[in-house]
Amino acid sequence: MQRIGNAHLLSELTSSRVVGPPPLASLQDNARAAALESLPRKAKGHQVYNRMTGPPPLLAAVLLLQLSCCGILAAPADVTASDGFKEASTLLARAVNLTADPCEDFYSYSCGNWIKSHEIPSDRVSISRFVLLRQKVTKEMKEVLESTSDVSKSKSKQKVRQIYRTCLDEEALEKAKSQDMIKAIKAVGSWPMIEGSTAKFNPREFDLTNLLVEVGFRGVSPFLDVYITIDPKNTSRRVLSLDQGGLGLGSSARNYYLNTTKYEKQVTAYKTYIFEKASLITEDYGAALSEMALKADIEEIFNLEQKLAEILLPNEDRRNYTEMHNVRKLSELSTLFPLIDWPRYFKAQAPFDVHPYFDTDPDVIISEIDFLKRLANLLSNTEPRIVANYIMLRYSGSFGLTYDKRYDDVYHKLVKILLGKDDKSERWKDCVAAAQGKMAYASSALYAEKYFDKSAKATTLAMIDEITAAFNEMLKENSWMDETTKKEALEKANNMIRLIGFADWVLDDDKLDEWYEKLDVSASDTLEAMVEKSHRWSNDFSYRRLLEKVDRHEFTTNSATVNAFYSSIKNGIIFPAGILQLPFFSPSFPKALNYGGIGAVIGHEITHGFDDLGNQFDASGNLHEWWQQQTRKEFEKRAKCIIDQYGNETIPEIDMNLNGKLTQGENIADNGGIKAAYRAYSSYLAKHGPEPRLPGMPQITNEQLFFIGYAQTWCNKYKPEALTNTVLTDPHAPGKFRVEVVAKNQKEFAAAFNCPIGSRMNPDERCAVW
Repeated sequence: MQRIGNAHLLSELTSSRVVGPPPLASLQDNARAAALESLPRKAKGHQVYNRMTGPPPLLAAVLLLQLSCCGILAAPADVTASDGFKEASTLLARAVNLTADPCEDFYSYSCGNWIKSHEIPSDRVSISRFVLLRQKVTKEMKEVLESTSDVSKSKSKQKVRQIYRTCLDEEALEKAKSQDMIKAIKAVGSWPMIEGSTAKFNPREFDLTNLLVEVGFRGVSPFLDVYITIDPKNTSRRVLSLDQGGLGLGSSARNYYLNTTKYEKQVTAYKTYIFEKASLITEDYGAALSEMALKADIEEIFNLEQKLAEILLPNEDRRNYTEMHNVRKLSELSTLFPLIDWPRYFKAQAPFDVHPYFDTDPDVIISEIDFLKRLANLLSNTEPRIVANYIMLRYSGSFGLTYDKRYDDVYHKLVKILLGKDDKSERWKDCVAAAQGKMAYASSALYAEKYFDKSAKATTLAMIDEITAAFNEMLKENSWMDETTKKEALEKANNMIRLIGFADWVLDDDKLDEWYEKLDVSASDTLEAMVEKSHRWSNDFSYRRLLEKVDRHEFTTNSATVNAFYSSIKNGIIFPAGILQLPFFSPSFPKALNYGGIGAVIGHEITHGFDDLGNQFDASGNLHEWWQQQTRKEFEKRAKCIIDQYGNETIPEIDMNLNGKLTQGENIADNGGIKAAYRAYSSYLAKHGPEPRLPGMPQITNEQLFFIGYAQTWCNKYKPEALTNTVLTDPHAPGKFRVEVVAKNQKEFAAAFNCPIGSRMNPDERCAVW
């Protein structure tokens, strides 16, 4: 990204500080202010006066008298005592640390007291406003799932509540022990590592296709991720897709495997977990196995995973969707990856009514052709026994929800070392998540009926209109885009689909029951039976979508989700009901907080349509190059500035730098989103005049409150282990950097707080894409 020099704009020089010189009334005063800004930091802070505490009392009184008599000092800003403003003031008073210098440490200024007063719960690995709201929503979901006052006759709502109730029955899990898992493992095939000398495993009869079919029913993808998706280059159809699979420690956890010296603690914990879990399974299996033999098998499994990690392409290098859109015919898969009998695989996986589709030799999208070749070579040179051991280990992990206490304890020991989680979560929290995951629309209906404020939808849509208009202004004023690309960008921004709250049809019990008609869950089922049935239903449903017409307006997100999304294929922004509430949004709050909170989130999602990933898709969600070549180069130059800027940020607690390449899309969205939201708020002030200030905080201007409101979204704390994992695997930067680096890149921030040129939050150079 191009760096932008620090301009001496009039608006920067005349904005109020938190406490400091009064507004300047003439260009001569502006020149004096500029001279003051150029003084050395120590001289300015101590010899003149400290901008945070103001001048000495006597000098302040003299200045006040002089300026008042001369008409230079503006009248005091209005302060309102409305309930909403009082609530906002209370919320902020508990969060901000006004003794910190916003021009040097804006994160501490905005979040200092919040961080000090919030401890990470023992069953969490981090704490943030997002986490707190998710905890609130989870409790609300618990209430509706446990409610007996619902008069609805919907079978779907009864089913989702039954899943929740059955999940809570820990006594039944302890009584059953692992018998359901053991039974399933035996039905799938031989597990040499567990069976030991009694193993019936015959390498010459090893059927990789059949084994992958069976574990695939539970969503296990040890080597290849096979799924159904909308075709990025033709969003009117769905197609079969193949991508690289994941690893035992997570799909993005390859660094743990590639640097076992640095991550020795995590690797040792993983191997210990496998050993202790396998020992339990061996015991429950009724087999006898030596400790030495088991440890040898575990080393072989880990060595296989290491080799798999080496051939996986890291996520930061998987950002060119055109390169990852390789269309082949189903019949060609037998040549590209001959280790699987593909026609047999798909017909075994899919319901019978989809089989004719495979007979047409349909298209298949392969993300990486070369990965298939690398994987085929790896597996061909690995003993079938090791391959079987690894697949069965991954398969056993799909029974986590039905683990008895012994297995759960073993798993928790791993999580504690990997992420720093001290205690297990209460069972009901896992069961709420399970019910939502198994029947998203049914749980969505329950939450929306009781907790969604319908007025929030209209308010959010109105704010989206305003922020879209602001983003369009940014596009029109853009100096590095050619007119052809700019025209198409405006068309894309104006045609974004908006999905707010939840899918309206879920409130119709008949339609809801029709959706889940084929999911046969009954009160007599064990939890494992429910899990198995839901997996099978989901699997069949996905394959049947190959035969259905695509609806790009389909709202697939659970209403109780506390997050927001942009879909490239939809060219749509999604705001579930869960996020449309405090602390991100309140109709009674100052507009500054709403624009800085949910407004910046809206701007963030809109900007995703124009980050390095989203800008590869057009207004209809189709993947193709609609940018002129020179404009593309200009974008990449500015994006590189963002990559380098964030990549140079160090996290001293864990001695790591951010991965600027991995996080670039989110960082571009953060920077563009806040800019659009601030512009929209400025337009609001221009139309309606200044807002009253908060009671108890009359010194905080409207503009300052906007940025403080933005920062509240990202107040958070991490366990060191979780922070390490976040930096390694998460495309989002930790909260501190989402606040400070973004603020540093906004000249409007420096103007709002009157930060001296060259101060930490008002650098000489900035990065800006949008």
